[in-house]
Amino acid sequence: MRNPSDYHTLVLVTDQFSCERIIKSARMLANLNNTGLQVLSVMRTGSETNPAALEHLFGVAKEYDAQMTVEFSDHPFSAIVHYIRDNNVVQAVTGMPQDQKSILVKMWKKLPNVNFVIVTEKGEILEAVEWGLS
Repeated sequence: MRNPSDYHTLVLVTDQFSCERIIKSARMLANLNNTGLQVLSVMRTGSETNPAALEHLFGVAKEYDAQMTVEFSDHPFSAIVHYIRDNNVVQAVTGMPQDQKSILVKMWKKLPNVNFVIVTEKGEILEAVEWGLS
């Protein structure tokens, strides 16, 4: 059995109130997989943020016993990939990608050993492969 401090489920969020559903779903998945829960928001350096939404998400993360990190980077894709590799992430939970060129789709292809899970706007939980991608 895994020690939750050794492996993590990672939630990738933006600074939007609607990301709360992703954190809630990820807590359930982390419990099922016996992993710790982390929340990450990576935004481009210099981008405008929604401080109220970020504060709300920090509160939700705390409520669901998750550590939340906000990073700013000129290379968000690389920042996320490094975070996943450096933090023993075995499962990543996201919202729906906008299209096949999404940063999320690129991550799924770059990190085949990580189980990627999508939470739809209605709260349905899908494996990335069920969405038609591998």
